[in-house]
Amino acid sequence: MGSFNFNMVVFMALVASMAFCSSATQHIVGDASGWVIPNNHNLYTDWASQRMFTVGDSLVFDFLTGDVTEVSKDDYDHCHVSNPGSTIKTSPAIINLTSPGDHYYICSLEGHCIFHQKLAINVVMKSSCSK
Repeated sequence: MGSFNFNMVVFMALVASMAFCSSATQHIVGDASGWVIPNNHNLYTDWASQRMFTVGDSLVFDFLTGDVTEVSKDDYDHCHVSNPGSTIKTSPAIINLTSPGDHYYICSLEGHCIFHQKLAINVVMKSSCSK
């Protein structure tokens, strides 16, 4: 095999591996339950604990009524919205995870958050091809 052909094969393999490594995960919040007032108050905590969230992934909130509002930790803890990051009122709401760190989401309809319709996640930078 000529030098050019070999280099081209190596280059194509590298491009293919980079495309594979950059694939993002779309997380369906609550899986089949969706984004609802949960019967089990640990639903979203348990759901998030079983996943790794990385920059480039997205969250999909599927709901019939309500919204998704990104809030501060204090607002998450106290179930109020003093300075919302963003509110999406149409379903499915897709939120792209663009920065690492802790992220907090609630349903801002009265009573929904205090009945545990809220989600806290930690987003990390993708450090390797493995997830």
